[in-house]
Order: sequence, then C-alpha cells, then structure tokens
Amino acid sequence: MKVLGIIVEYNPFHNGHILHIQKSKELIKPDVTIAVMSSSFVQRGEPAIIDKWQRSLLALEYGVDLVIELPFVYACQSADYFSKGSIKLLNEIGVTDLCFGSECGDINEFIEIAKAIKEHNGKYNTYVKEAMKQGMRYPNACNQALIKILKKEVRTPNDLLGLSYVKEIIFNDYNIIPHCILRTNDYHNESLSPISSASAIRKAITSHLDYTIALPHSEYYQNDIYCLESFFPYLKYQLLTSSVDELKQYHMVDEGIENLLIQNITKSNNMDDYIQSLLSKRYTKPRIQRMLIHILMKNTKEDIIEAMDLDFIRILAMNENGREYLNKVKKKLSFHLITNFTKHHHKALDIELKATKLLSIISHTNIIDKEFSSIPYTPKKKL
Repeated sequence: MKVLGIIVEYNPFHNGHILHIQKSKELIKPDVTIAVMSSSFVQRGEPAIIDKWQRSLLALEYGVDLVIELPFVYACQSADYFSKGSIKLLNEIGVTDLCFGSECGDINEFIEIAKAIKEHNGKYNTYVKEAMKQGMRYPNACNQALIKILKKEVRTPNDLLGLSYVKEIIFNDYNIIPHCILRTNDYHNESLSPISSASAIRKAITSHLDYTIALPHSEYYQNDIYCLESFFPYLKYQLLTSSVDELKQYHMVDEGIENLLIQNITKSNNMDDYIQSLLSKRYTKPRIQRMLIHILMKNTKEDIIEAMDLDFIRILAMNENGREYLNKVKKKLSFHLITNFTKHHHKALDIELKATKLLSIISHTNIIDKEFSSIPYTPKKKL
C-alpha cells in the first residue's frame, strides 16, 4: 500500500497547494493521502489566517484523505524542530512516500547533502557552532558548514525546509521515500495571479484587496481573519507586567534579549515596529515572532521540553478513504489516536489548548469548544 504524506500549513490554502496535491498524487499514485498540518500558529510565529478546522476541510475538498495535527509545540518552532515533529508523526501513521515543493526540484541533491551531514555530523556541528559564534544566523551557519564539507549550499526557504525533512528521514532510518516537486512561483513576488505566494495572498487579505484570483473558496476569508498585529496590546501588557527574571524562563528568550524586550516595548506603537526594533544578525523576524507567541502563552523552556515527547496522533479531518485507512492500521500504531481533548492527557495538549485560548481572544467564534467537540469525519461533498 502506498501512503502519501505531505507537510502543510495552508496559510492560506491557495491554488498552488491544489497543484501540489495534484502533482504529488500523480507522482506517487497513493492509496491514501495524509497531510500533517500546523495547528493554530504556524512556523513563522504567526496565527494561521483562519482556524485549523476550516483549513482541514479545504484540504479534504481538494484531494487529501486524512489531516492530522502538528501540535503547537512543534509547529511554532525553527525548521529543524518543525520537521522533526512532522516527519515523526507521518512515520508513526504509516506514510511510505513524502512529497514536498522546492526551488531546487532535485531530490537527489537533498539526499546527497543529508547523507553528507550524517556522515560528517561531528564536523558539521562544530562548523555550525563556530559560524554562529562569529554572529551568523543559524541558516547561514549551516550553509557555511555545508560549503566546507560538500562545497554546496542551500539558501531558499522551501529548500531549507525540504532538506530538514530529508535529514529527519535519513538520520532516523525511517521507511519513507522522499520526493520533491519544482516550485513554479517566486516566494518573494507580492503580485497576485492564479498561482501566488502565500505571503502575497495574506497581504492582499489583510489589506482588503481582491484576492479571489488566487484562492479557492475565498468566502472562507471574509469573517474571522487572524493576524499577529491583533495581539500587540496583550503582548505589551504581558511585557510591562513581567520581570526580567520571569522573561528569562520563557522558551526562546535567550542571550540577554529579555532586557531589550522590556526596553523597546514602551517605544513601539504596533507589532511590526516592535519586531523591527528587535531584529539583529542573530534574531531573525520569524525567530522573534515565535518567541513573542511563546511569551504571550507563558511557555517556559521546561514546558516545551516536557511536551515534545509525543505519544499521540490527533485527527483533525478525514473522509471515508481516510477512515478506512485508520481502521486498517490503528491496532498496529504505537501512538494513541485521538480526535479531541477529552480522550487523552499530555503536556502538548495542554499547550495546544493554551494556543487556542490565545487565539480565542481575537476570534468572533467559540473556537475553544471545537477542541472538545469537533467531529473529524466529513463525508465527501462539495463545500
């Protein structure tokens, strides 16, 4: 049986994602397609623009059979941790083939680089640490190490993420065959077309421009739209009422930045200005945004470490094909299968609920109730 796995955020779900699903299925010809999807917050450290249940339904509409949740504890993290959680869950649920989009489009390149990193792991880690001590950002430090070991580098966002996926497969000897599809759009391009970048579409949505050319079911983006800026008043209060010692306990607050966090908050009038004031060689915009979300949730370093040892797979949505697959494999799974928060207890689920409660502050619907009452099975139908 061929089981296709894809790693997604669908922030928002656009025509390029439909193309990715179609091309992946044409390439693999799977019996079932499973997506692991970021929950309420995404890897860039922002709230997903619409909630996870709506994104899951869109995935089912366009060819995915089963959507499982990438818990917040892995979703709102750097590429390496994001990949670790995603690949772990896909392996546990029985995926045989992984397909992702990349600017390179050559899976053999990723495999060669991942194997070289594994073979020279000691040297690689040493080179990365040396480069970071010189003030390099982590992705640049990794490239510096690759150049020394293999005389190759990986720079574009989807290639960096794709390499992280392949590294996880190779380092853990997972029985997953990786594949990649060449991306056809420029991730920097902010103009709208039938195949547009997610950032361009998000900008159009939040700027109240016409984005219907790039989105299927654009009616999903008319009401509850979530953006990081909406949390600024809550973040400001949190920082102004926290001590430096308290901030130092929170996940990703490192290297003395806690002093700057408090110092700059009174000088900023909005989230973007505040983030810009914190940027440095070491602290990129996504890293800062992830850190601010963790501060808003009061996630300590210990909380995150404790929550990372997952023992469950949460089902967000499935059609009949997805349900049949689960019935075949559920007795063989080492992880618990859950659909809501009433069936299982885990630190990662406690943090997930905190994330939903944070999102509920800016939501016009009762999304907290959905964590306890959502029904993942959706018969195949038109939305």
